[in-house]
Amino acid sequence: MKPTLLSVKELAQELGVSTQSIRRAYWDGLIPGYRFQKMLRFDVDRIRQILLERGLVTMRSSRARPPARAGGTHEKAPVR
Repeated sequence: MKPTLLSVKELAQELGVSTQSIRRAYWDGLIPGYRFQKMLRFDVDRIRQILLERGLVTMRSSRARPPARAGGTHEKAPVR
């Protein structure tokens, strides 16, 4: 069976993390990937297996909070 290769963006969406987190994990040697010239591709099944072995969550559950947005969406405290 052929591995399902995902781009950085696709893997980030699949795992519910930022693209920067995926790149950092790859460059730090935490997850394996394939380089095709300037493109990075990841075997999603292998990544899930590695994350499960390390006891990390592999997919965002339906109850999880969405990632924070840039610029902040939190309520500001009243000014006194």
